[in-house]
Amino acid sequence: MGLEVKEKNNHWIVEKKYENGWASNQSIEEGNIVEFVDGKKTEEHSTVKRFNRVEMANSITIMDNKLKVHKFNISYGYMDPNFMFYLLFPMLFITVTILLSIFLYLKTRNNQSSTILIYFLLSIGICYLGASMSARGDLIGRLSTIITLPSSIILFTHFLKSYFKKYDLVFIQTKSLLRLYILYTIFLLTIAGNHLFYIINNFIIEFKLLYFSLLLSYLLFYIFSFYVKHKDSEGSTVIKILGMIIFLSFSPFVFFYAIPTIFLKNEFFPAEVTAIFLILIPIALVYLQLSEKLFDIEFFLNRLRYYSLISVPFTFLVVIILSFILNFKLLSSLTVMAFITLSICTTLFLYVKEYIDYKLRHHLFSPKGNFETSVYTFFQKSMYETKVSSLITNLKNEIKDVLVVKEVFYIEVIEGEDEENWGIKNRNNFPALIIEDVERIKWNHCSIGTLIQVMDRFAIVIGGDQSRKNIILFGMKKSKTNLNIQERIWLETLAYFSSILLENFQLIEDLFEKIKNYKEKMEIKNNSYPLWLSKLMFSLSEKERTNLSIDLHDSVLQDQLQLLRDIESITEQVTDSSIKNDLFILKERMLDNIHLVRETCNELRPPFLNELGVVQSIHNLIEQTKLRCTFLLISELDPSIQKLDKEVELTLYRVIQELLNNAMKHSLASKVEVSLRKNNQVLSLAYDDNGKGIDMAELDDSFNTMGIFGMKARVKNGGGTIEINSSQGQGMHVYIEFKEVHGVKKN
Repeated sequence: MGLEVKEKNNHWIVEKKYENGWASNQSIEEGNIVEFVDGKKTEEHSTVKRFNRVEMANSITIMDNKLKVHKFNISYGYMDPNFMFYLLFPMLFITVTILLSIFLYLKTRNNQSSTILIYFLLSIGICYLGASMSARGDLIGRLSTIITLPSSIILFTHFLKSYFKKYDLVFIQTKSLLRLYILYTIFLLTIAGNHLFYIINNFIIEFKLLYFSLLLSYLLFYIFSFYVKHKDSEGSTVIKILGMIIFLSFSPFVFFYAIPTIFLKNEFFPAEVTAIFLILIPIALVYLQLSEKLFDIEFFLNRLRYYSLISVPFTFLVVIILSFILNFKLLSSLTVMAFITLSICTTLFLYVKEYIDYKLRHHLFSPKGNFETSVYTFFQKSMYETKVSSLITNLKNEIKDVLVVKEVFYIEVIEGEDEENWGIKNRNNFPALIIEDVERIKWNHCSIGTLIQVMDRFAIVIGGDQSRKNIILFGMKKSKTNLNIQERIWLETLAYFSSILLENFQLIEDLFEKIKNYKEKMEIKNNSYPLWLSKLMFSLSEKERTNLSIDLHDSVLQDQLQLLRDIESITEQVTDSSIKNDLFILKERMLDNIHLVRETCNELRPPFLNELGVVQSIHNLIEQTKLRCTFLLISELDPSIQKLDKEVELTLYRVIQELLNNAMKHSLASKVEVSLRKNNQVLSLAYDDNGKGIDMAELDDSFNTMGIFGMKARVKNGGGTIEINSSQGQGMHVYIEFKEVHGVKKN
């Protein structure tokens, strides 16, 4: 009925009429006296006694302000617009939650988070259904709402705790969750006591709404703090989605009903209107529970902000026009419903339009205007180019073909010494009119992708820095029309991509030029390669070693291990002793091959060099060498040496590895000594063997092998010095020294 009454001077006065109630359409005014309800005194009616509201009555007798008595017979047999709020929406909502709960139970019945989610869905469904009954003054509806509204928040918190376990994240501590259940129990006992003694009043209603608002604020605070703490974790997207859904679902109820009722004693919109948004919760939660791939929430939110910015002004204007045409109140629940419905429909339409544009993009635009294909074609043409001139030629041709323009120029402008005027490089290559127009512009304010009009031409920046700009200048289209939005976006996209290619091509050309200049110098004067080139070569070498080691380990080694397991399995099934013996020999050969592959992987990539440190890694290398070598290997490694610079560590390891390999393969030595010492900030490595030695004058420095040159280059790159002494029959003596080495512990 929607009629709130208040006792005053032994009379029950109409205090308020609810907009969606039966009384809103009757000639009943605030301040009228309610004489009888169902032929009995007003105070004897159950809903008046409990809730100070006239509900579930068949007749009501009213005395108006002119002291005239009117009797109203109330019929519930017709369908009015309130039918949607009080019956249709609640029934649809509870049906959806029940169906989703059954679906969840059948799909994931043994999942704890799914079980809690089912409880939550049923709780929120009963809450919505009970709210419509409570609005009619039904005691069962009022009690079910009191029980399920706050419990839904607690159950949802419990669900989040269980759900995030699969991401190894703790949403809320068990003790905190237990406190929520205890406070909820105290809340129910307080409400039950008031119901038993008929002390229900506005204070209790405000108490319930305040308790729910605090619970919701507590949950949103936990979600926000949880996201801040784990925003880089795997479950960050889920946190965003949940926070957004909870806020959108409950905020209308809190901001438009609960808070105004608590502080202003009058709601902005009825609870049954704001509760419609609860339908978002079951849909979103079931999606999260069942989906393996989540939608991009960042993309969704950015699009939502953009589409809302477009739809809200349009919707607001339409609602104002409709209010004048249909003659309904501008500030009413009907207006709000129309505004919300139109906003949602407009936003959804924009989402659908974007999807349709994507699907039909090949049919909506002609091949000449298919700018996405043009960008793709440009990339295909530029894929195998290495020169800046070729890139610029492709770019000019693409602009000329797509926009159908006659002239396209590539211009480089340079900032003058006064930092205000700009000049064109190679001025003789361009007409005087173009030079005058281009140099008039302040290019220091133009970034990459900036498109500006230069008299009757257009210019777009495709590269450069603060003092230099690379520009493409082109004339008007043959149709003499201005550039449309799609053409501008296409040009900006092409400029951004071209800037990346242009910068890389310029770096490649600079590198080639440096190598060429160095080669010319080497022809004049025999000298060592520059330090930067050596570092580049060794960096590439180490990268290839690592890649090869990973490939060997993940492919060849794993295949060998699988073959070994197959041989062992076959051996167990064979009874013939001769075949078993052959399989045993084959197994031993497989083990040797596996060991060889592992050793090769270890040589290509030093195992645990960063984890164990250089001393322990070299010690392991020496111990492995002792198992294979035929000479006496004596080592002295200073244990006080701590973690060094990575480049120095790798240099020491590689040099010792190369020296020991040469000793085993070529030196014919009977004794080898290796020592690694430190003295203050100086690190020294000494190597001596009594092998056949080598003629230093016959060494051929080359990039193709490690050799003597490789060791020299590595040590030089690491900032050290190396001295090698050897001659035929006198063995080899190597001394390496690194000064000002950091990471060496002092005595």
